[in-house]
Amino acid sequence: MMFRDPISLLKFEHSVIRVRSGIILRTLECEEGWKLFEELHSFVVGWHARVEDLYVFPLLGEESKPFSNDHMLISKYGDAVLKERRRDWAERYIKILLDHNLNEELKLFKAKEVDPSVMEKIISNMTKYGPYENFTGIRLEDIRGVS
Repeated sequence: MMFRDPISLLKFEHSVIRVRSGIILRTLECEEGWKLFEELHSFVVGWHARVEDLYVFPLLGEESKPFSNDHMLISKYGDAVLKERRRDWAERYIKILLDHNLNEELKLFKAKEVDPSVMEKIISNMTKYGPYENFTGIRLEDIRGVS
């Protein structure tokens, strides 16, 4: 599996987020579900949204601004969910997150191309984000296209 451009990588990450969200919704009744929720929120805020904000959205122009604003709200809301551990809030967070990602794909990523050279910057940053491989199931070598 190789990702040659940032949009393909971000869409793949959206898929991982969707799958993990489904698992979380089925396991919030136990401690493991909350651990998975925390991992999801950490990935979204610490990696995924950050990459979009730093590397991709600046290349997509003003129409990406509302999506960047969403990231701030998702971050704050997720922190509150973890603090309060309310299932209804967690369910709402996941709905907001999945709707946000779908809207990115339909409205922002659909007809846009991002300079593939941005991938090198993303990959360089990825080496500093330790949980990436465990969260997504893909290795840095897979993204670079190196065996």
